[in-house]
Amino acid sequence: MKKIDTGRRRFLGGMAGASLAASPLGMLLSMRGAMAAGNYDNLNDYKALVCVFLHGGNDAFNMLVPRDASTHASYASLRGDLTIPRNSLLPLNGINHGFHPNMPRLQDYYNQGKLALISNVGNLVEPLTKQQYLDWEQSGGDNIKTPPGLFSHSDQSHFWQTGYGPNTAGTVVSSGWGGRMADLLAASNSNPYVPITITLDGHSPWEEAVATSQLGLNYWNGVEDFGELEKASWPTWVNSRSHAWEQLLGLSGNSQHALERQTVEVIQRTRSRVSEVKAALDLTWDSTNNKDTFQTTYNESNNLARQLRMVARMIDSHTYFGHKRQIFAVSLGGWDTHGSQAGQHPELLATLDDAMDSFYRVLAEMGLEQQVTTFTSSEFGRTLGSNGDGTDHGWGTYLMAMGDAVTGQQVYGDLPLIELDGPDDIGNALLPKLSTDQYGATLARWFGVSDADLDLIFPNLGNFNSRDIGFMNT
Repeated sequence: MKKIDTGRRRFLGGMAGASLAASPLGMLLSMRGAMAAGNYDNLNDYKALVCVFLHGGNDAFNMLVPRDASTHASYASLRGDLTIPRNSLLPLNGINHGFHPNMPRLQDYYNQGKLALISNVGNLVEPLTKQQYLDWEQSGGDNIKTPPGLFSHSDQSHFWQTGYGPNTAGTVVSSGWGGRMADLLAASNSNPYVPITITLDGHSPWEEAVATSQLGLNYWNGVEDFGELEKASWPTWVNSRSHAWEQLLGLSGNSQHALERQTVEVIQRTRSRVSEVKAALDLTWDSTNNKDTFQTTYNESNNLARQLRMVARMIDSHTYFGHKRQIFAVSLGGWDTHGSQAGQHPELLATLDDAMDSFYRVLAEMGLEQQVTTFTSSEFGRTLGSNGDGTDHGWGTYLMAMGDAVTGQQVYGDLPLIELDGPDDIGNALLPKLSTDQYGATLARWFGVSDADLDLIFPNLGNFNSRDIGFMNT
């Protein structure tokens, strides 16, 4: 079986935010954000975007599988022992494909019109034909532009979340398109302490920004007490430490040293932020029964469901925070299924199915299923064929968007043929037809970003004819 070239063409990454702020993009973003503040500071509705990142590269070709006999036979010839039998697939209205049998809840949301599928989407700088890509791969020339480090986890994950690399801007940019949205839309939120961007995915490159900062939470209690040096935390015999701490925090107005003042100001802002978040989360917590106050049940052993439950608590607190817009990042790892995929991948799909279902149900309990859109992402898809025990790094994939603002029960983009040497195959991998810029821009337009600002947030969007794939009801 023909293998894709998995050689990595890495670009320099992880530059400090200060470098971005000094770059032309950073200065433009800052200026545009200031100019656009009047366009966004009077938003009178509430909306939230929740990005579910599937780290490792989801094998979406075993998530959505053809059900008619001939195309399923072609799929099965490539998949071997990984093949999902036709009679176990969950039918979807309007298409001759079905979901994996471990996705019954997402099947229901699709068939109810609350979930849409986006087909053959992936990282692109500009539209590519199969022949253009094969010519480029053969010559190694620069006649076309491709995302840097194709088939590399780190490079494709970074490009998906930022849209930038050397081939697109001539320089590395560390802000993400979620963060760039936040810089423009932060003016709609009245609370100076709680950011518009909130992550349960560690430090999220997607939420990295110039003017705004992301708030990191954990899924068990949100934030820890900011009290390691507070007086109540120490016995009397070490009160000298608390005294030193109080002296430090009193420097902001008296110190002549700029670094001392800045350090204290950062600490004080962090204390205020933690205090604000803890106070809000306390409103959604029943300390007597040691559980949150929602009636909707969820699987507490499901890591992704627990992350989304904390997201729900923050969403429920949006009026307390004075937020009109919120952007959340959550994740589920383990999708890099080079081996043992037959056992591992179905469990991951069941986890995703369960978590997205319980999250939707708690949104419905709050009456916010129209205002919150949840969408999946993954750095790339997998190979069309099996390697014998799993699948390897690919390119194009299927993604999902869910919520009552989604125009669901539809597939956006053409369903590809899962066959080697087919019109979409570039060597055991699928060439994307829709770009992640188009996918993100569709979500951003629904979120309230003006069309004029879309090109600022999505640097490659202008290379594509369609700026809106159409799956959001705007």
